[in-house]
Amino acid sequence: MAKLKSLIIGKVKDKASICKASLFYSFSSKSVRYIHLALLKSTPHTSHKPPDSNYISDVVSYSNGRHAPVAFAAVMWRLQVTKNAFVAIKSLIVFHILIKSSRYKFEGLDRGRNSLKLNDFSDKSSNLTIELSPWILWYGRYLDSLSWILKVVGSFPNLTDSSKEKSKEKDCVSSYQTGYIMRQTDSLLTFLEHICTRPDTPLLFQNKIVDEIRDLVIQDYFTVVILVMIRLQVLNERLTKPEPVGDSSLNDLRLVLMRLEECKESLRGFFWRYRRLAEDFWCLVETLKADMVHSDKEMVNLTGLVQTTVKDDEEMVELASSVQTEWVTFDDSEIAMSELLKRESEWETFDD
Repeated sequence: MAKLKSLIIGKVKDKASICKASLFYSFSSKSVRYIHLALLKSTPHTSHKPPDSNYISDVVSYSNGRHAPVAFAAVMWRLQVTKNAFVAIKSLIVFHILIKSSRYKFEGLDRGRNSLKLNDFSDKSSNLTIELSPWILWYGRYLDSLSWILKVVGSFPNLTDSSKEKSKEKDCVSSYQTGYIMRQTDSLLTFLEHICTRPDTPLLFQNKIVDEIRDLVIQDYFTVVILVMIRLQVLNERLTKPEPVGDSSLNDLRLVLMRLEECKESLRGFFWRYRRLAEDFWCLVETLKADMVHSDKEMVNLTGLVQTTVKDDEEMVELASSVQTEWVTFDDSEIAMSELLKRESEWETFDD
């Protein structure tokens, strides 16, 4: 009876929302009205499935034109007014797809400022909504981090299947200064670290909405892996040049490699999607770590050699200072001359 009651209430709310939007936006442009109606139909209260892809496509199609700000504003409004877990998490999925698919550079989220207002979200109306609530909190922060990545990197290219795009990205990164590359890498790594904080994942197919979120996150994960990989390759090339990067950059790189190693176990569950790419990435990380260890050993040996040389030099100085040199002095010129004549008679000559 409780489930039936919830279903009936959900259907009534969905119908009421659609009728209200149709009336409210009746005097707006056709595009604005369609954006809101498509959004409402893709995020109903009743369905326990992911948003309908057809309605999402409608919202995305309008987000690539002059009505893009309206599409993003509509999704954010939907998120901020709802108290229903199904509506909230579906709206986040639509928002996620909008961020990645739209040509419009959305800048509505500021890092760490809780722009989506989801920090206190909680829905305890059923076991499923209780399971979804921590995912909503995490997913909101995830999209906040994703929005920040777009600002740092400039775009979110589809690099998993395009070698041409990878080459273009590497050429672009190679033109950056080392410090800027390190800052970008740090932001990308922070994104990966947030993925590691995701809630416990239910068994596959038990929660189709969470399965949809996981698929979207896996796609983002491998794109970010490629972005990090390209930057590590550029840094590695600079390390092998006659004039390597500075000590501060080397220390920053060590910290990056340590943080990546801490993420590896938590991210292992994503390897199956692009196993070869995952293996290449972690192989590069291990190679860089080995190079850093080898570099540290060489530095220790060089330091020991310098200390030994300095010690030898100090011993030579001590030995030289221990030799006493005696100076002969004369009271006047006559004594000096007589002494010289006296010594001259004692000189010996040699044929050769």
